[in-house]
Amino acid sequence: MKKINIIFFILLTMIGLSSCSDQMGVKINPTAESGTLRFHLNQPVYSNYVLTDANSQLDMDSITCVEPNYGFTAAVNYTTQVCFDSTFTAGTFQSLPTTVNGQKVGVNTLEMDKAIIALYPGGVLPTPVVRKNVFVRLMAVVSTTVTNPMDSLHALTVKPLYSNAVMLKILPYVLPLFGYIDVPALRFWYIIGLGDGAWHNDKAYIGSSIYPLSIEPGKKYNLKGDGEYTFTGYFAAARQFKIIGPDLKWDGTQWGMNGTTYAQNGANNIAVPADGYYTITLNSIDNTLKIVPAVAPLPKTFASMGLTGAMPETNWASLPDLVMKPAETTNNHVWYINYTFTADYQCKIRANSAWDDNWGTPSANDGDPIYTAYAIGVKGGKNILGKTGSYTIVLNDVDGSYFFFKK
Repeated sequence: MKKINIIFFILLTMIGLSSCSDQMGVKINPTAESGTLRFHLNQPVYSNYVLTDANSQLDMDSITCVEPNYGFTAAVNYTTQVCFDSTFTAGTFQSLPTTVNGQKVGVNTLEMDKAIIALYPGGVLPTPVVRKNVFVRLMAVVSTTVTNPMDSLHALTVKPLYSNAVMLKILPYVLPLFGYIDVPALRFWYIIGLGDGAWHNDKAYIGSSIYPLSIEPGKKYNLKGDGEYTFTGYFAAARQFKIIGPDLKWDGTQWGMNGTTYAQNGANNIAVPADGYYTITLNSIDNTLKIVPAVAPLPKTFASMGLTGAMPETNWASLPDLVMKPAETTNNHVWYINYTFTADYQCKIRANSAWDDNWGTPSANDGDPIYTAYAIGVKGGKNILGKTGSYTIVLNDVDGSYFFFKK
């Protein structure tokens, strides 16, 4: 019996050593480990492509590759990357958002079109749009969601790997624009430096130090929320300002002056040449800014502005309106109030505690949830739905644009 036990122990030891040896026998290609390994991307059958909006949801083509030689069998996720030259220097290429597991990678038409647009300076296609040489490569990353031989070692040390680049000739298309209500979320721009003159760049000061540029009617916005924003108001020549981007950060995108030219991230403040009404038009798609004298007739000014509605404090004006503050002491057209809705209430904004001048939504129905966060309000429009929560509410009485900025 003792002899049998000894033999059994020897067998167990050998099995353990064999198992250990199997784990230790998993080899990683050192060039994969260092990230210097290249793998082969095949040249597609076609090399000329015309992208169209009608085919935006389809793949323009599929590209194929040979799996990198990791030294072991791996499940690999591939990401398509595009560049205007074959170097793919950091910051000069775009990665398409869709990743594919497998050596046949579909390239979506819309994703490719967006990537090409992003590679142009300012993200603007030339006029007319031209066919462009576009270099394409694949980035390979070992998937951690699929079992592979490296799991037993509890560590994946393989870096992302890159294929060779192939050149395609691609004619992109200008992305369609949408009405403001058809875009998931707008990316607002703001005038800063007016109002209380304190140059605050915190969202808590929207209304007092920061004025949102207004929404424009028509198809002016892309799906990212960039597009045309305007502001018409009274400007004194002695008062300087800048226009700051959606993130409200000075080290983000802002507009100032370089000499006599409006410029993104311009060092100097903006000032108008003489006192008066001006219209600012900023297009955040083609990165242009215009400031011109406002077209007559000049806007009407109001002595006061208030928020009224089903809220218990005002009860549709059976009690006094909730007073909105003027952003300027004279020639004011921007009004704001900080208010907390304790429940979902319908409301409107009206001037001088009367119904002669009141603003609501452009909807056919009261309380339309589509127009809750912002809209181009219309005189005598339908009730606005105020959702439960705390907001800074802003109205520009020149064009009727209103905003409910959630705190």
